[in-house]
Amino acid sequence: MKLIIFFGLIVFSLLGSLILSRKDLKYRKKPVAAIIKALLVNIVILGLGSIWWFLTETDGISQGIGVMIYLGSFVGISLIDMVFIYVWNGLARTQ
Repeated sequence: MKLIIFFGLIVFSLLGSLILSRKDLKYRKKPVAAIIKALLVNIVILGLGSIWWFLTETDGISQGIGVMIYLGSFVGISLIDMVFIYVWNGLARTQ
């Protein structure tokens, strides 16, 4: 159950940041603001997930690996968000 929550937070962070950045870009037309909001969503969700994992896991190696997985997920999701916003903004300008 713990692993489902662990990886579920990563998926939730990805979907939440993509949906929020898409809506923000649709209404404000500012890609930089959309990227910043997506990054903040990732920081909050994965940061709280890292704290949760660190507090609930008893083995030190597992704590470190879990936090590093969340850090790698943050970097990967941030890159996905930036590419998504760039492509979405390019499609919006051509229409």
